[in-house]
Amino acid sequence: MPRDAGLTLVELLVTMAVAVILLGIGVPAFGDLVLDTRLTTTTNRLVAALHATRSEAVRHNARATLCKSVDGVYCAEDGGWDQGWIVFLDTSGDALRSDGDPLLAAGDPAVDGITISGNKPVQRYVSYVGLGGTRQVSGALQMGTITLCAGDAGRQIVISRTGRIRVQQGGCA
Repeated sequence: MPRDAGLTLVELLVTMAVAVILLGIGVPAFGDLVLDTRLTTTTNRLVAALHATRSEAVRHNARATLCKSVDGVYCAEDGGWDQGWIVFLDTSGDALRSDGDPLLAAGDPAVDGITISGNKPVQRYVSYVGLGGTRQVSGALQMGTITLCAGDAGRQIVISRTGRIRVQQGGCA
């Protein structure tokens, strides 16, 4: 007697068991990949904003500042860098954007699950002067680390005393 085309119940159960095992391994790894990609993208956006700030300071031979911003127009005193940021020419030299300071760029808030914080020297702003170095409002050197975390994964943007930046892995528990 010829057999009808199709699967037996045992073949179907074995196929489903293999599919469940493969999905159980692949889906969490894919989630980690997505989170790592978001972390890398956010890091690259912030690094690009730092480069743009330094470039504008040198180009205009004036102080240019990158500060955290909630509304994309004025600097924020509280919160982390994950709420967004702005780049502006700081004509008053106080690291706070006023209406007379030209707004050069604005960065969107980080996606959910990513936190961005700076240590004390770069907690509120990063300010470049016309020679390309970082300086605090007081005139002191400004060097520090901005840490981006997504779960256990992390990146650190390290700003040297000359204003150059580098990115390294880690920094999150």
